[in-house]
Amino acid sequence: MNNKSYQMITVNEYLKMLDSEVKYLDNDAQEIRANVEKYLLNIRRAQTNAKILEALLA
Repeated sequence: MNNKSYQMITVNEYLKMLDSEVKYLDNDAQEIRANVEKYLLNIRRAQTNAKILEALLA
């Protein structure tokens, strides 16, 4: 069953869309953006922590 109301988008395209000046019509879009930003921040923190741990163990 194919529903044409949904569209495929890559994560990169989605993030570019979030970075652009988007006028939000609802709070859901703002909440999604905030959650994506938190997720990406947590990934960067984990990568930094891994590098610090690697340097300490070297």
